[in-house]
Amino acid sequence: MNSFERKAHGCGYRFVAGIDEAGRGPLAGPVVAAAVILPPGYQQGDTLQQGVP
Repeated sequence: MNSFERKAHGCGYRFVAGIDEAGRGPLAGPVVAAAVILPPGYQQGDTLQQGVP
């Protein structure tokens, strides 16, 4: 858990979502957005290449 996540958790937030978007901007063309919430203590490893369980 990084410092931002610890601070949010300390303020009572149960989840922190990572978000990203790709597209041509909000006014022109299609936009794709995604969000993910990983379990507390999740460590990035080879599982991201295989898919998150």
